[in-house]
Amino acid sequence: MFDEVGSDWTLLGRGKSSQVFRIGGGEVIKIFHDAVSEEMIAREMAAAGMAASLRLPTAAPRIRATVGEKPALIYPEIIGLSVAAAIRRKPLSASRLLRDMASLLHAVHRQPVSGLRSVKSVLVTDIDYGPAPDAIKRAAIEYLHRLPDAGQLLHGDFHIDNILVSDGDLVILDWAKAATGAPAADAVRSEMLMRFGEGPADPVTTLWRDWAARCLSKAYHKASGVGEDALRQWRPVVALAWLRARPPVRTDAFHRYLNKALRSAGLPTIS
Repeated sequence: MFDEVGSDWTLLGRGKSSQVFRIGGGEVIKIFHDAVSEEMIAREMAAAGMAASLRLPTAAPRIRATVGEKPALIYPEIIGLSVAAAIRRKPLSASRLLRDMASLLHAVHRQPVSGLRSVKSVLVTDIDYGPAPDAIKRAAIEYLHRLPDAGQLLHGDFHIDNILVSDGDLVILDWAKAATGAPAADAVRSEMLMRFGEGPADPVTTLWRDWAARCLSKAYHKASGVGEDALRQWRPVVALAWLRARPPVRTDAFHRYLNKALRSAGLPTIS
């Protein structure tokens, strides 16, 4: 559709899987990097469309496109700031925005859906291809299969850079990691992204990130009724799966978190 990036396009953001440009006419284009699979692009289209049809605050892609030979999606433009940027601009808004995020995550999890991959299959694959010793992988996968199943919509990447504040409301972006399953699995991943995801790791920010993760989990429990026992069940396998591709941020703290979760489930730890 497009031979190349337009000279009048404005770069809005660049991530591990794509870059996003404003192209005018109230639209943006998300251009995927070469390493992104067709499966991931198709999943983003399907899940974002599904979420929009369920009246969740999000944007569904309008059309599939290409830029040169790179696959792309065209979306309606949503004017706003990420929650991360909004907190940097007004730090005292953090508690309210984290509570609003927790309520929004619960709204996602209230939706029973079909047609997406299961979170258990995602975790099995990531554990199996991850760097943990084989004995730990086998024990963790056996444990995972015993955890409760569910068919709720899960976002899979719910963090402060994937949520926009637009006219005072929160809007969800990036459904490429969507799945179905138990809400607690998705809530645990959000907790981990808050504490150990990409971003600053200086001592002051680290303290803030740990506080924000606790604030988000507490607010999610209040909104959803999903308690600490359910989160504790899922932490070891969600954390072990994340070893496959997690960024090198707060590595020592993350390994302590992982081993504590493994011990609580009676699973062998990683030395």
